[in-house]
Amino acid sequence: MTEKAILFDLSKCAACRGCQVACKQWNNLPAEKTTFFGGPGYQNPKDLSPQTWTLVKFFEKRNNGSLIWAFRKHQCMHCNDAACIAACPVTPKAMSRDEKYGFVFVDKERCIGCGACAEYCPFGIPHIDEKEEKSKKCTFCMDRIPEGLEPACVKTCPNDALVFGDRDKLLKKAEAIAKELKGTGKTPYVYGKKELKGMHSIYVLPEGLDFYDLPKNPKVPEDLGLLENLLKPYSAATLTAAAVGLALAYLKTVRQERVKEQEKKNG
Repeated sequence: MTEKAILFDLSKCAACRGCQVACKQWNNLPAEKTTFFGGPGYQNPKDLSPQTWTLVKFFEKRNNGSLIWAFRKHQCMHCNDAACIAACPVTPKAMSRDEKYGFVFVDKERCIGCGACAEYCPFGIPHIDEKEEKSKKCTFCMDRIPEGLEPACVKTCPNDALVFGDRDKLLKKAEAIAKELKGTGKTPYVYGKKELKGMHSIYVLPEGLDFYDLPKNPKVPEDLGLLENLLKPYSAATLTAAAVGLALAYLKTVRQERVKEQEKKNG
């Protein structure tokens, strides 16, 4: 098996957003109404959605009087230990992984649009299309790769900030880039090497992990067992999005109560 990945060298990203456009074009995703300065800085739209699977995020901070302006391409991480797969209550699961290449995808025929994947993903990637009642996100261009083509976002990147290839080779390349950046006085971090048992979206973060909005220790939530217990009375034939929604709402309340109790203890 040759697992594939995309390497994002953020030191080369110019925020041209060609990847956003290419993703829209290849996947026939409709445009969304946006406003100038709709998100932080020039970021637009504000976030991912059922119609936007790739987004260039903007980050700016001042350091000793100097402005640091950086960008990060945001899309599915295609984790080896994927919370969306673990959370999916459908049997067989609507969220699954391609064992040959490693990407995570949604089986639209099985998906009931319950939102469990959206609730549990530590990166906030899947979004539910309320009209179609389906979960939607980056597919890793699973319709291009078997044909020997690069993902659309990689194909369009003019600065080679995106590189597609074998995951093990890209990890070595990422480490080499990080080493080179350290020589310029930066404190880079390679993200996706070990997080959630490894990801198929690998980042070289030139400004270090703290500068960006990625979780330091992403993990599959611990209360997935409770969700499974709540849904045990339902069979594969009777499980509905409404039933899962009620279970998720209950678990959210439980989490909030636990946070309050912890705050009282610490308080």
